[in-house]
Amino acid sequence: MLAGGGVKRGFVYGESDKTASHPAKDPVRPEDLAATIYYLLGIDPHTEVQAADNRPVLISEGNPVMGIIS
Repeated sequence: MLAGGGVKRGFVYGESDKTASHPAKDPVRPEDLAATIYYLLGIDPHTEVQAADNRPVLISEGNPVMGIIS
């Protein structure tokens, strides 16, 4: 559940199957949720940062869910 910060008000995104055990339409992964939050904060969700061992790491491997953004 998201609210404020550029998210559509009173909007339901996707559908679940008849037992609500799996997404039937428009599944969203945790990586996509993180990417959406970064996007709404004005941060490119595909930004690379340096890990402790100086290797590049993406801050998110998902894609923003543009369907929920107002």
